[in-house]
Amino acid sequence: MENTSKNSKETKNSASESIPLNERQPWYVPAFIFGGLEFCIPVLLIGGILIGNFSLLEIIGVLVIALVFFQWIGNAIQGYIGAKTSLTSSALAALSFGKEQSRIIVGIVILALTLGWWAIQTSVATDAFSALVGINKVDNFFLYVLSTAGIGILFAIPSILGYASIKWVDYVAIPAGLLLVTVALYLSINNMGWEKISAWNPEGSMSFIEAINLVISINVAQWLIAPDYTRFAKPTWRDNILIPLGIIIVGFPLFIVGGIMSIGTGNSDIVQVMQELGFPAWGFVVLWVATWTSQLVSNYTGGLVLCNMFSLHDNKNRKIMTLVFAIVGIILALLGIMDQFVNFLYSIALIVPVIAGVIMAHYFFVDKNEVTTIKSWNWLATISIAVGLLVGYITQYLFPMGFPAVQSLIVSGALYTFLSRIKKQSK
Repeated sequence: MENTSKNSKETKNSASESIPLNERQPWYVPAFIFGGLEFCIPVLLIGGILIGNFSLLEIIGVLVIALVFFQWIGNAIQGYIGAKTSLTSSALAALSFGKEQSRIIVGIVILALTLGWWAIQTSVATDAFSALVGINKVDNFFLYVLSTAGIGILFAIPSILGYASIKWVDYVAIPAGLLLVTVALYLSINNMGWEKISAWNPEGSMSFIEAINLVISINVAQWLIAPDYTRFAKPTWRDNILIPLGIIIVGFPLFIVGGIMSIGTGNSDIVQVMQELGFPAWGFVVLWVATWTSQLVSNYTGGLVLCNMFSLHDNKNRKIMTLVFAIVGIILALLGIMDQFVNFLYSIALIVPVIAGVIMAHYFFVDKNEVTTIKSWNWLATISIAVGLLVGYITQYLFPMGFPAVQSLIVSGALYTFLSRIKKQSK
């Protein structure tokens, strides 16, 4: 009995094994994890950027379109595929891209986005800790390095232990995050008054469409990594439509709170905003705990990707790769990746949707029953993501138009379906 339990636990944490149907979780378990993923410092930062350009009512409109409409649909579709196949995001990509292309191109993309995200949040969490204890980065650089390393390792421990640890941290950290949001609202309203907040209407330079694209860009990575967590969910449309509720319930108010906090300070840097609002010391501790939730998801996914890239399939190697991921992330945080935050977001919004588009198209329109692959490199997928990237780049930078992330996803998916059907007909 004990050995059976142990084997079951190893299977659930391994990088390649399918999750038995009798071990699948209720929809609210992965919903909690996605809610934890959404509770992150960058969401507060983007809220601060939005409030510099829009009124609260306009921000609500942006969130309804970007978060409730586009994000919900994308997460539900990709999440359903993950639940049905019980494959990780990197293993799922191998079905359409081929094993070698998935390991190299898709693996590097997922690794880069999760690693960058993790390093950025580790950097901000270290800044919050430094502000709390009075460490100056310039004058006490050695202490700053030790703080970054210590915080990074603490972030990583539950991810190294496995999925169950992530779940329990989220059960604690999300309520802690809600406490932080409540205090932030109280201090903001107390400092400025509701009349000033409700009447806020700046003349910003950002367009409504640009704001929607910015919110999409901060969440678009979930369109790719959702299967890493929904593979533990029941394979029904109902459950996978409900799972993104975790993102909406946490993200919607968090964007708004990030904006309200920044109204009275004129600053989108969350650590400086908290200092200017007069947050008590425990507020910075709660910020760190709440940040833990999204860090766990990035770290766990990164470990799975490394396992796939190096063909490692047991739980011991998953733990080692998760630790390696954290160490590299700590180094990136110390090198100042936070300075490239906005550029990082726009890069994600370019590359992630085209890969997600091909994965979705392969499952729904090409061959949903194919759960193994013998192809090393599917050039149809390569061509499709190249064209999708071109469309995204043109509509994002050269001739700004519509929603580049959504458009590039549709183009790459449609082209992949078209090319795959032509190839089948020619046989």
